[in-house]
Amino acid sequence: MTPTGFASTSVLTSTPGAPSSDPFLALATSLGATPAGPVDHPDFFDGFVAHPHVLAAGLLAVAEVAATAYYDIARARAPRDPVVTASGDRLRFEAMSACHGVYARLDLLSDGIESGQVAFGTTNVDINDPLRAGLAGMRRTELLHLAVGMESLRLATPDATHTERKVELPRRWVRSLAEVQVVGAGMRHAGTVPASAARTFLGALPTSGLGPSVGFLVTPRGLARVDPSAPGAVRLAGTARASALRRVARFISGLDVWAHESGGSAWVVTLPGARLTVVASPEPHRGFSGEGGLLETLATGEGSDDDAARVLEHLAWQSSIDPAAIAADAGLSVSAAHGAVGRLAAAGRVGFDLAESTHFHRELPYDADQVERDNPRLVAARELVASGGVVPEGGRWRVPGTDRTHWVSLDGGGSCTCAWWTRHG
Repeated sequence: MTPTGFASTSVLTSTPGAPSSDPFLALATSLGATPAGPVDHPDFFDGFVAHPHVLAAGLLAVAEVAATAYYDIARARAPRDPVVTASGDRLRFEAMSACHGVYARLDLLSDGIESGQVAFGTTNVDINDPLRAGLAGMRRTELLHLAVGMESLRLATPDATHTERKVELPRRWVRSLAEVQVVGAGMRHAGTVPASAARTFLGALPTSGLGPSVGFLVTPRGLARVDPSAPGAVRLAGTARASALRRVARFISGLDVWAHESGGSAWVVTLPGARLTVVASPEPHRGFSGEGGLLETLATGEGSDDDAARVLEHLAWQSSIDPAAIAADAGLSVSAAHGAVGRLAAAGRVGFDLAESTHFHRELPYDADQVERDNPRLVAARELVASGGVVPEGGRWRVPGTDRTHWVSLDGGGSCTCAWWTRHG
């Protein structure tokens, strides 16, 4: 497959009648340069998939996550559907749960594509009930033609064609996508579970409610249930939050388990020609958009807005971003390039692939001012420092609070006497 390059732009818009605090993203692709000349409204992919029943099950799993509020049931009224990114050698379908505490991504890899050319671009499409019904009835031997373009996603079999139109993307999704890549990049690989043991584990997951919070250790025989606080345990807070993986259980050849020190976890299943990743936040009530993992990157000042703009010029939907190579191309230090990638990640333009331990590019808007607004704690902290409110005293820092004085220490990884640190630190 020979990559075809497109220049893409995205715009941030507000939907009439929508709360001003929850704008939506309209994703659009502009006139692009290709080997055949400029193309308006380009297609990102048009071809046949190698394992239609696997793609169908994987898309249903992603759509299930997008439509589910595992914790905040009120948010289930307005599910949003996958962001689709074409990266030249693969297609990625990403979604956040309605409560923003679970992330799912299906990667359709090159050996999952029977024929067709993967180009470059990002869009956001609906997966509605008729399409879900069609996917659920997909047969192993059935031909499946897939087309992804700027305005729609189309799946066709010999019996039916489903066309799904581009839909709006909530701003909170962007904040959640930004935080998911921080969590992913900070995870440790806990081990690989053989297919038979993985299917047993997935088959036991509850399909309703939250399920218990459980700890697991990866052993040669599979996953052993332990106390979540046990050394080396992988914590899954609300076992039902990984239940979407049940849809692909019959196809998996292995399950890789990842853990984050915060209590978050990731579950990556290998499929014929594809991978499916599910990432769960540390607690069911904690949406990724509020995790604040990007604060340290943004607070250090490494990678200015100008650096981010320069790095952005060298991003072209790479499925693997090499900061050192980007730094050389952009004329920046590796440190500055890392910081710039962090700023772009804060705008949702960079994701993280656990299976390949690399960042990848997706095309969402980059608005430096919006990045600051999405991190109000950072803005408030800068204002506090600028006003002289942070005072060093005896190896600690005295900080005025709403109704009392708080003390901040950097010893032992840092601590604070405030209520937030008591709950989440």
